[in-house]
Amino acid sequence: MRCNLCGGTEFSDMPKRPKVRCTACGSLERTRVAGLHIQHKLALQPGARILHFAPERGLSKLLRGIGGENYRCCDINPELYPGLGVERFDLTRDLFDLPRGYFDLILHNHVLEHIEGNYSAVLLRLAAALKPDGTMLFSMPILPGHFSDELIHGTHEEKLAKFGDTLHVRRFGRDFLQETIGMLFSIPAEYDLTRSFPEAVLEEANIPAHHWRTYTGTSIFRVSPADIRV
Repeated sequence: MRCNLCGGTEFSDMPKRPKVRCTACGSLERTRVAGLHIQHKLALQPGARILHFAPERGLSKLLRGIGGENYRCCDINPELYPGLGVERFDLTRDLFDLPRGYFDLILHNHVLEHIEGNYSAVLLRLAAALKPDGTMLFSMPILPGHFSDELIHGTHEEKLAKFGDTLHVRRFGRDFLQETIGMLFSIPAEYDLTRSFPEAVLEEANIPAHHWRTYTGTSIFRVSPADIRV
């Protein structure tokens, strides 16, 4: 097994997920799947305009190498990403300043569950910032069962008491993906990563087989403006 982002061959344990975190660049399963899409499915050219939220170190290096000065990485808490040149960006406030029809790639992994605002509006406005042939890659935790969404006013401590340490204000349930994400974009009814990548490639990149044929937090949605349904 080899990390497709940095070439690392050693992986450490995560809670209930043995040997999945690259010890060299910190990549996780979802990070490496996003990397496979970028490396094998997108024809990004040098100087591509790229917008990357909550930037993962391995993906950031890959994308900066492609986009150069046109690579932009953002987060609401940029201090969490020392050395990556992250600018502060609040998806509930700064979103509407993004230029329309501008980016070749927008990428965000496990961001939607944290947004204290209308996640549908965020996704649609991000899609509007893509060029007509641009792509948005994204993922979020996907759990069995139901969808829930709750926003509250309160202190940080009160929100921790309500949502726990993860501060996930919404829960994406597998049973309601078509009624949530699927009402915004055309997405497959059944997820099968092996339709995009050979099993040998997934094994080499250390993508566990239980993520291959069902929607999970490792699943990467790949959408373009043509996929918008509303």
